[in-house]
Amino acid sequence: MSRTIQGFGVGLFGTVCLFMQTGREEASIQVWLDEVWSRARRVVVLQGGEGEPPTGERQTLAVIEDGASLNRIREWTTAGEFVADICRCPGDLTLVLYDSESSAIGSASLHPDRVAWERSIFLSDLCGADLVALRLFLSGLGINGASGAVLDKLISVLNLHEGDVQFRRAGDRAELVARRVPLSLVDVLSLKSGEQAANLEQDLVERLTADLVRAEGSWHAAIKRLFAWLGSVTWPAEAVAGDGQLVRRMLDEFDAIAIARVLPELAGPPEVMGAVAWAAFRGEDASTMSVLGSAIIRLLRQS
Repeated sequence: MSRTIQGFGVGLFGTVCLFMQTGREEASIQVWLDEVWSRARRVVVLQGGEGEPPTGERQTLAVIEDGASLNRIREWTTAGEFVADICRCPGDLTLVLYDSESSAIGSASLHPDRVAWERSIFLSDLCGADLVALRLFLSGLGINGASGAVLDKLISVLNLHEGDVQFRRAGDRAELVARRVPLSLVDVLSLKSGEQAANLEQDLVERLTADLVRAEGSWHAAIKRLFAWLGSVTWPAEAVAGDGQLVRRMLDEFDAIAIARVLPELAGPPEVMGAVAWAAFRGEDASTMSVLGSAIIRLLRQS
């Protein structure tokens, strides 16, 4: 704690004392947030969360200094409710606030559904913060990870949680149609379960992809159909190791430029969900999530 107090100055020291006197009270944390944000002139985004090397030794992913962006980040990371139920994961990014003298005055780690401001001091996490908007903003700066912050919300909104049956059963043509499997593929895939479809021979995957392009009339239409299919499978088993894996293998048959041309046109909920899921499995999702940002926000607001 001594390093934090020395680095963040007298203002933080007074707030920490108030916090320690009154316990984990939300009002005490908010006093500190108001104080440091009133002085913040720069936000630096660092790789890694809690328990990582000192901030000075980490990779800097972005530096944000314009007033409008600082105000938005403040809004996204300070609204909500503080809870003592701390996320067990370390988080993947850290935001560090600097004042006009380039002194660090506060930091927060980002987690899937919460923000942890100075966790070692306050022992609370902020839930309800608009991390989707924040993550999509950061994706526009080339920072990966937005798909992970969005995925669970979209799964819930689209009711894609699996039930008692994890994988699609062979012979269930109605389920194939319900999950938006292209009609040109139904006959072949009805002979396989979702788990079996995930592990088809590569030459058959290539043939199915070519058949789909012919049936749809263009690679452009075929990619959109694949995204709608991927965005309709249930989570987690089918999406990870069933039909979802087959769809991702089929998408791998198209080059990155072709897929990039389709992304801006995706608007329907299944298409958008499919593209987010595809991006999540690729790891480097910044460019995809930046393109999909408006469609994702619109989908979540309509839910």
